[in-house]
Amino acid sequence: MIQSNETDIYKTIKQAILQQKLRPNMQLVEDVIAESFGVSRTPVRNVLRRLAYEKLVTIIPHKGTFVSCPAVTDAKEVFEMRRVLEAAAIRQACKLADVEHLDRLCALIEEEHEAHVQGDMFGVLQISGDFHLKIAEIAGNSYYLRYLEELISLTYVIIAFYGYKQLMYCSSDEHTQILEAIRIRDEAVAEQLIVQHLTLIEQSLDFDEAENMPTSLVDIFKEVRSPS
Repeated sequence: MIQSNETDIYKTIKQAILQQKLRPNMQLVEDVIAESFGVSRTPVRNVLRRLAYEKLVTIIPHKGTFVSCPAVTDAKEVFEMRRVLEAAAIRQACKLADVEHLDRLCALIEEEHEAHVQGDMFGVLQISGDFHLKIAEIAGNSYYLRYLEELISLTYVIIAFYGYKQLMYCSSDEHTQILEAIRIRDEAVAEQLIVQHLTLIEQSLDFDEAENMPTSLVDIFKEVRSPS
């Protein structure tokens, strides 16, 4: 039962951050969260530690837990590192990808497209991240995967903080082109496509966006958990 509660709390808070309902620098008060979910503070603490590990929140001793607030410089450095890491990973993936790997990448693209159709932008972000992580997994280097997981979590925070200049998300069409380059084992084209893909996402972010005033934690969690 505790594990179920923790999962519910984790998904709700993470979704609220990605949907920009919980804004950067907003404090997550344990007592308020516990009361909102009808649980003790123990599962809330576990969830906040998990979110801190993913860099979605920052725990400051003797002050509390706050939604992470990446500076513009930090955001640009994240994308710079992703381009370097994913360029290397995709070259290796082109060498090692087998039919099962290709089928899984194709399935993720289909899931991403379906999420787009349903207007599930939280799902689009999650599946897009899984697509990039799968390429790193295919590359067979555990460090690629480990560091990319952290960078993708930071990307979620950056997108939540700055938002897009226009309604735009990681394109499944671009992912399809990347998959085809992997399928024919064209390392140069695959690298070019994934670097260009990440650059376009970075350029689409609104680094001048003004921060909105947040509403209460209780109202935010009710909104996120209520059926649409």
